[in-house]
Amino acid sequence: MRERLGVAAVVVALCAGAAAAQASVWEAVWRSEDALERVSVVGRARTMSVAGQRTAVARVRAAKGKVRLDYEAGRHRWSLVDNGRELIVLYPMRQEALVHPRPRLAVDRKLAERNYEARKVSGGEVAGRAVDAIEIVPRGGGPAAVRVWLDRETGFALKRERYNVEGNLTTGTEYVEVEYGAAVPGEVFLVPQTWRRMPSDGRGPRVSTAELSRVIGFEVKEPKHAPPGYVLLGGHAREWGRGGMRVAELRYTDGLRVLSVFEREKGEWMGKGGGRGGRHEGRHRSGGTGGGRGRGTGGRHGRGGGFGFGPAGGEKMTLVERGTEKALRYLGREMVVVVVGDVTAEELMRVAKSVE
Repeated sequence: MRERLGVAAVVVALCAGAAAAQASVWEAVWRSEDALERVSVVGRARTMSVAGQRTAVARVRAAKGKVRLDYEAGRHRWSLVDNGRELIVLYPMRQEALVHPRPRLAVDRKLAERNYEARKVSGGEVAGRAVDAIEIVPRGGGPAAVRVWLDRETGFALKRERYNVEGNLTTGTEYVEVEYGAAVPGEVFLVPQTWRRMPSDGRGPRVSTAELSRVIGFEVKEPKHAPPGYVLLGGHAREWGRGGMRVAELRYTDGLRVLSVFEREKGEWMGKGGGRGGRHEGRHRSGGTGGGRGRGTGGRHGRGGGFGFGPAGGEKMTLVERGTEKALRYLGREMVVVVVGDVTAEELMRVAKSVE
């Protein structure tokens, strides 16, 4: 009996130690998200984005929780400003500022810890600084979703990579030069008052499904199936395409990734037609402030004949692969459903078919 109790005590101690180690690794990840509240940074960083289909090197200035990246390619100049609330793409030639929701590593930290494991891997050096490398992997198995390389002295993320569900690299930021403690004036994070500010999407405030049904004018139906680990965040009324078609969006998350379910009554879809979606310039998923200009039509709006709500030859199901995420349009009996997210095609189909 004593021997069995002794073995059990050892097992409990080992489990407790593993849990504590796991918590400390997650804490290091979350501290890296807030590192700019403690230090200022200037330097140069190489960024890439599959959506933007380009790699570029930017001048970086960061302080007080804000970051600015300035890019230059030939005659073209553009900047990204993360002011702690929004991600703003600046186009000085046009004097325009395109405003996006601020990207974050995690949508919900507690949920991320529940669905993913953070563990230390081999370190090394980035920009001449010693770093500790951490990878974040699904607890249910599969390739890493995020890898970060943290400065051992400051905890600042000198390199970050994000991967899709298939394990393919989608966005990344890596410092090639870095200097801590430099003075960074606060005005570099401001948009000139004379510039035109443009929101990146027509998403309304988050509401319940019942309230969204009232606002949108038809019964919004929650899918009966959601991918494992995903929970409902809430609903948004959206304007889709140039015609301003009213669409309902339900947003789900597993802590790191986001899944959107868009719905529209079939009769309204048939009457409206399609048209192109709004421009998404420089949009980057949470996982790094970076990438090239990424200019073009598409984003989550898409073209009318792609995965939006416009005609596409009568196909019952249309799948589009965008690298960072997939989009599937499903024509149900009463609804047109578009599901967008970084999950497998099979999961997209299950979600779409479970709406009705």
